Order: sequence, then structure tokens, then C-alpha cells
Amino acid sequence: MNPTTETHLLLRAFVDELARCGMRDACTSPGSRNAPLILALAGEERLRSHSHIDERAAGFFALGLAKASGLPVAVTCTSGTAAAELLPAAIEAHEARVPLLLLTADRPAELRDVGAGQAIDQLKLYGSAVKWFVEVSPAGAGPAQMRWIRTLACRAYWTALEGRPGAVHLNFPLREPLIGSEEPPADDSGRADGAPFVRRGSGVSATTSDTFKPFMDAIEGARRGVVVAGRYEREAPLGEAASAFAQAAGWPLLADPMSGARRGDAAIAHYDALLRTEQLGEELRPDLVLRVGDLPVSKPLRAWLARLRGVTQIALDPEGAWQDPDAAVSLSLPLAPAETLSALAGFSGREAGPQPAEPEWLAAWRAADERASSAIEGVVAAAGLSEPRIAAELGTLLPAEATLFVASSMPVRDIETFWPARPDPPRVLCNRGANGIDGTISSAFGAAAANRGRPTVLLIGDVALAHDIGGLLAARRLGLKLTIVALENGGGGIFDFLEVARSPLASAHYEAHVATPAGLDLAAVAALYGLDHESPRDVGGFRESIERAFASTRSTIVEVRTERGANVELHRRVWEAAASGA
Repeated sequence: MNPTTETHLLLRAFVDELARCGMRDACTSPGSRNAPLILALAGEERLRSHSHIDERAAGFFALGLAKASGLPVAVTCTSGTAAAELLPAAIEAHEARVPLLLLTADRPAELRDVGAGQAIDQLKLYGSAVKWFVEVSPAGAGPAQMRWIRTLACRAYWTALEGRPGAVHLNFPLREPLIGSEEPPADDSGRADGAPFVRRGSGVSATTSDTFKPFMDAIEGARRGVVVAGRYEREAPLGEAASAFAQAAGWPLLADPMSGARRGDAAIAHYDALLRTEQLGEELRPDLVLRVGDLPVSKPLRAWLARLRGVTQIALDPEGAWQDPDAAVSLSLPLAPAETLSALAGFSGREAGPQPAEPEWLAAWRAADERASSAIEGVVAAAGLSEPRIAAELGTLLPAEATLFVASSMPVRDIETFWPARPDPPRVLCNRGANGIDGTISSAFGAAAANRGRPTVLLIGDVALAHDIGGLLAARRLGLKLTIVALENGGGGIFDFLEVARSPLASAHYEAHVATPAGLDLAAVAALYGLDHESPRDVGGFRESIERAFASTRSTIVEVRTERGANVELHRRVWEAAASGA
């Protein structure tokens, strides 16, 4: 075989091994240097290959797909700045613990640092944002090389997925000619039974861990416990486990919507509003806090946790993510949260284990929550179609099988504040690892690809939409359906809540340089990208727009126009009403 054919044979074996390990999706971007990688991925029948024009969009699409599916997704791109476009997605994957395989094509050694086109330094390009980097230099296709490439694929797949999930970077310096004229021969180097070349066993059960007994000892005797469930976007049943334990123990459950745990009789939906009142926070002071998942979105909840000096706070953190910027956690244990809470529910009330809470402990939280709910509902209902109302409506309108992808900044905060507790909440996802707005549309389309026909909705502001507007190409090019609820409020609404909006130093430059209204005609945007467009003016119209969007065969932009100043004032009235009601 000539070297080009050998390279193709190796790359096919590499991709075959990824599919054997369990990979089901890959993303490609056009290029010459990565053409052999594209052909290997697109030619593998067990993979769905999603074609993207923009590498940044490809990276975030893969991120959303991997986040929704829980499986690693491969992304390939050509050399040069194309590879640099994957850095934002690599950073978000690291912070949010999402498994990705970044397969970058590169110039070979003899074309580096000599002025060759599209040749930049790609060695460890993503720095500490990736779990592992390896330079893959295909050379020969003998038995030893085939074993090596298959083992490498297995190691890359399992490294991305296991422990603390994240991105793995494999850099492929490929020499010309890149495409040969002969078909590579049949390859029988894989295991005959179709299994991966390297199998991986399962981890140790939490209840058999040496850490489980000290954990039980730490919570024994707590009578005013609280469960805080932060973002946990995987499909593991953390939500059901947290709800079951909290109800069994009589502990209030303060659950971020992205945890899937805002459900059941112990769930307190309006803690974000309640804990803005320090007096109430003191009255509801716990004697133990059990924290699972990542850091909650709610700033008042985080501030309350930081003020609980002297209260034992236990974090279940099996991946060593250290989600504790306020240094409030006193015991961090490497126990799987869903499994541990399920086991804990079975121990609740026994002689050794969590004791029943004080009789009125959960009742006090529930009463405060009900008063806040009534007060908030009155204010929001009187305001008509608003950003808080949209968040509340989506919390009741979306079916249990739906997925809501939320943009950072104000949309995710409104979901945190106004999302109700319900028995069967839909899944909520957000690029909340690094909290950026880049790639939001692409990530939501990636989630839609993973959902395979189940309803997927994106809640996004106008600035985030403009930032990733090219991601809308996925609707037509990939045949994907997404309902996009776009909040058109003339710029970055979150900034109006901050000091910069009121500072005389910023007054001359605030609108153009901070708020940055995009001024897009969303009806024209929808027409350009082949989407339907809705523009409801009241709550009833919004509900009808969502129904039509779900019934349509195409993606839809549901444009909701609001005013930034009025939105700030509405939020303040909500917080005042919740405080007076509490």
C-alpha cells in the first residue's frame, strides 16, 4: 500500500473503534487537510455525521449534542485558525464537564515554522481546557500500528467520558497527497465480536465505598437539614433521588431547574426571591446543608450559603470539581450523588442515619414559598407578556419529554427565579460552565439532534442570538427542528441591573458599548434561514405561538418584544412583593 492508503486505513480503524466504544455522532467542517478525517467519520454507518460550515458552530453543536446525550461527540476541522475556533467549546466542555473529542488536522513537521499556509502552532492548542492531548502521526498500517490506533481511539473515548468528563484533543499532522485513488483493503484488525479493543469496567458503588459510613456519621442527628441541588445536566436520575430523599427526611429541597430536582412536595420553587430577605434567611437557618451538583445559578442562594458560618455543608463531588468559591463547604466527599441520595432515602429515620426533621421545619419553608408564589404571581400577571412571564409559562407549557435550552445572562436567571415545581419537569440545559453566550444557538440545535424528534425549545436574548446567528443554518442544512423563543429587548438586558447602567461615568457610552442593541429584524432573519416566525403580543398569543411552532415541520422563531427598563422595574416589584409576602 502507498502511504496515503495506509493513512486512510488507520483513520477508518480509529473511527471504527470509536463506534465500537459507543460513539454515535460526529461533526465535520469543510477543509482539505482534514478531508481524510471527514471521509472516515462520514463513511462510518454507525455514526450520524453533522456537517457545519463554521467550526465554532460545529464545536458548540457537538457540545450541546454531547450534553443532551451524555456520550462523547467527535469534531473534526482543518488546520490553522479553524482549529482555534474550537477553543470556546473546549473551555465550556471543561467547565461544564461535557465529553468531546477534538480531531484537528495539521500540517506535518516539515511545514511548521517555515511560512506554509494554514500552519500555526497546534500543539497543546487548548492548554488546560482539555483532559489529554496527543499528537497522532499516522505512519504505516502493519499489525502493530493497527493495534496502536485502535487502543488510542479507546483511550481517547474513555478519557473524555470517565472521571471528570471533558474534551480530549488529538492533533493529526497529515501529509499530501491527502486523498488517494485506491480503496483501502478490508480491515480485520478489530475484535471479531464487535467489542471495543479495550474494554472498561464500571466504578465502585457509592454504598460500598469507605467514604459512605463517614458520610452517614456526618449527617446523623441533623434536624434542620437542607438539600441544595445545583446544575446536573446528565441523564442520571439525580432529580428523582433528591426529591425522594428530601420528602423522606422532611428536608426542604432548593433545586436549580438544571438539576432536574425541582419536583415533589419538598421542593421550594421561589428560594431565589425568599433568600433576598436576610431576616427570613436567618429564621430558616439550617443545621446541615447537603449540596449536590454544580454551583446554583441563584446569587441570593449562593450568598445565603456563604453566610451560614458554623453550619456543616457537605458536598457530594465524585469528580473533584470543587464548586465552592465562597469556601463554605466543610466536607467534600467523592460519592455519586444520585446513588448516594437513593441509598440515603432508604436509611432515613433509622437509628443510624438521618433522623426525622423537626416537625415544622419543612412546613415553615413551604409556607414561605406559598406566600412568595402568590405575591409573585400577582405582580407578574398584572404586567402582561413579560420576560418573567415567559419563563413561568415555559415551566408549565412544556411537556415532560421536552428539553429547554436556556441562554446565559437574564434567561437562565429568570428560569431560576420563575420556574415552577412540578411532578414531571422537562429537562433544562444551559452552557453554564463558563457562562458565555457564544454558540448558544448551535448548542441548542445539538440538543435537538440528540432528542430525535422530541420537542426542543431555546430561550434566548437578542444579543446572544446575534452572536451565534450563523448557527441557524443547522435548521435547513441538517433538517433539525428547534423552537426559538427570542426576547427582543433592544440589547443586553442583564446590564440594566448592574451599576454600569446607572453610573454617570458610563452614561455617554452605555447604550452603544455595553447594552449593544443589535437592531435585527427577526422576521427577516427567519426568512433568510428558512424558519417560521411568530410575534405574539399577549400571553394567550404566546401560548398559541408555541402550539403552532410545535405543530410546524420547520424551526420557528417566536419573537417576544419587551422593554429593558420596564423589565428591571418589574423584577424589583417582584422582589419587593416576595419580601413583603414572606
